[in-house]
Amino acid sequence: MIKVSASKLRNNLFDYLDKASEGETIIIQRNNREVARLVPIHQMNWRDKMSIQPELLVSPEEIVEPMNDIWEEYV
Repeated sequence: MIKVSASKLRNNLFDYLDKASEGETIIIQRNNREVARLVPIHQMNWRDKMSIQPELLVSPEEIVEPMNDIWEEYV
């Protein structure tokens, strides 16, 4: 997300349009207050930007396996 003043946006409009087309959101400010947002048409998937892939510490079967010892008093 990029914050830019309205006058800076006006002076460099095509540069900011290029950034928006690459997936960046541009916040337009007037007197240090947000007045508008320039957002890309197609939002990039946040998963594509991840540099670290999450890793499970247990097997998928263990995740869905019932925990009998916790539920014994309720059964």
